[in-house]
Amino acid sequence: MSLAAAFALASHAEETYELNPLVVNANRIESSDSKIQPPVSSLSLQEIDSDKFRDISDALSSYPGIASYRRTHPTSAHPATQGTRIRNSGANATSRALVLYNGVPQNDPFGAWVYWHQFDLSKIEAISIHPSGSGELWGNMASGGLVSVIAKDSLPGSAQAQASIGSSNRYDLRASSAHSLGEDVVFDIGIRHFSTDGFYTLREDQRGSVDEPANSEATSLNAQLSWGTSVTWKSQFVARGFEEKRSNGTAVAQNDTQAYDLSFITERQLADSDARLNINLYFQDRDFRNVFSSVADDRNSERPALDQYDVPAQSFGGAIVYRQDSDLPLSYSAGLDFRAIDGSINERYRNLGAGFTRDRYAGGKQQFIGLFGSVSSELDESNRLTATARIDQVDQTDGSRIETDTTTNTVIRNDSYADRENTILTGNLTWRHQFSDTTASHLSIFSGFRAPTLNELYRPFRVRNDITEAKPDLLNERQQGLDYTLSIQSDDHSSLRLSAFHYETDEMVANALLTTESGFDPRFGFIPSGGSGSIRANLDKTTVSGIELHAMRQLGESLKASLAAVYADTEITADELSQFVGNAFPQSPPWRVIAGLDWQASEAINFWSRYSWTDRSFENLTNTTRLGASGGLSIGGSYQIDESSSISFTLTNALDEENVTGIATNGLVTMDEPREFLVTYTWRR
Repeated sequence: MSLAAAFALASHAEETYELNPLVVNANRIESSDSKIQPPVSSLSLQEIDSDKFRDISDALSSYPGIASYRRTHPTSAHPATQGTRIRNSGANATSRALVLYNGVPQNDPFGAWVYWHQFDLSKIEAISIHPSGSGELWGNMASGGLVSVIAKDSLPGSAQAQASIGSSNRYDLRASSAHSLGEDVVFDIGIRHFSTDGFYTLREDQRGSVDEPANSEATSLNAQLSWGTSVTWKSQFVARGFEEKRSNGTAVAQNDTQAYDLSFITERQLADSDARLNINLYFQDRDFRNVFSSVADDRNSERPALDQYDVPAQSFGGAIVYRQDSDLPLSYSAGLDFRAIDGSINERYRNLGAGFTRDRYAGGKQQFIGLFGSVSSELDESNRLTATARIDQVDQTDGSRIETDTTTNTVIRNDSYADRENTILTGNLTWRHQFSDTTASHLSIFSGFRAPTLNELYRPFRVRNDITEAKPDLLNERQQGLDYTLSIQSDDHSSLRLSAFHYETDEMVANALLTTESGFDPRFGFIPSGGSGSIRANLDKTTVSGIELHAMRQLGESLKASLAAVYADTEITADELSQFVGNAFPQSPPWRVIAGLDWQASEAINFWSRYSWTDRSFENLTNTTRLGASGGLSIGGSYQIDESSSISFTLTNALDEENVTGIATNGLVTMDEPREFLVTYTWRR
């Protein structure tokens, strides 16, 4: 079954595999009652282990409702563009969806982007994607959706090795093993190393001698200790390290990241009732470095324009959650969570040719504390009503910006920003109706919020010659909406799921273009010829409306066809910057469609194909530059050599279509990845 087919009509409760016992999801703790689960798109263990996907970003991008801001593949995209959006629910590159790994937030503490290279797909048991309206119990960012990644449980004596080699000198090596250290104690360790020469992100006819492929290299290490002190207690401690280096397409424009994570999860099954108590704590440390360059018009020379030489961020958080299911038509859960973030940026700027003459520090702290609860009641055999409520205390503190003239060692700017605090009440009301054994519907009405990231508040950035300034007084985004889903599952394994949704967001954060005049501007510094100046701003009111379709049809014992499509129309409905009213969000194509066909030629041989098509969209908030539609055919196959080993291949963008992902103010065109071939050998014990 292709990924689109796997996404056709899945939910955690409907899968047949057994999840890691320390599972958390949109309900904070996995419920034993399938009627409580909202309709979500899921990827099962069987699908993940089929070797159809090069990495986790490949698997996720095959669901049409999810995308990063720009369409460039994560192997060659800048990390700051790797925010996760579901159904176009965002007007800039910052994530509007919360990404979890075993219940621990994975969005970067400073900028909310996601380092997808840190995840080893072979160590993942399940992935579920919850759209807006089903993750409000998680608070900040979850109103835009939730991506939950669950790691495989550690089985003593298990081991696996995987090696991939492909075009563009792509290598991906993975190995892991689990060992028993005593009764009910298991130690699991895994390592992954990835590298690729990448591809040219600038269109061929515009390249000069400074342009090079946007290459990347990453190494991750994961160590996990699992134990159970009794039948009712299970615990897990995880330590993870990650390092990544990237080229942004020229020799000067480079970035790298170091990341370290610690997490502890414990869960108690209460013996006398169907109740569970889950506790987790986590610590994250990030250090990001990045250089933007200014390239001459002939692209034969460049110089550093912005050197963000140290962008440290740390996050500490945790949660305690209690859930009660019973034979009575009533279940409930309640809990508390918190997250404290401290981040800053240190950068050199104003290079007029003789080196940098300015140094800037900017940063601050954020703290989130939330109380939440959920009650679900079975009204009768066909109807269930679930209500959730959450109250959050959001604090923005210690914000400051200090700029120094390094030629005279003189402080030329020293701003301290007022501390801010907000109390926010959000919630969700869901009605599930069972029409028959094969047909059900979900209606959800919800509200949620997202606080601006430290990156949006304090970090200016540059893409080619286009400059965007930070804004320390950005307001919280507030979202409300509704979602109606109808699900049909037939006896012949065919399925259909159709959703309609409408979201309204107040104070959506976007990058507002203010000038295209070159020269010195007090708001942005020096703007090169053909460049622009933008600032982050709150848009008064915006909407996203649309439909989502998933269908799968069994054409025979060995052949399956699938279709998945999302239509999400975006609009700025009101703003004091009247020139934006009526415009669509940038980088937000209304339609995304994926069609798949899968053939099981024999018990050991499988083939699959998938064609994805993405509608036209606008490059910027002014809607003055339009990006064309894009598409790509991916094909692959696998052969099971014996019980423990297999070999597979994938051919991505098989027709080598030239897909545009961005157009700068000066006309420079950014391209997505060309055709890529990959062969993978997998061994499992």
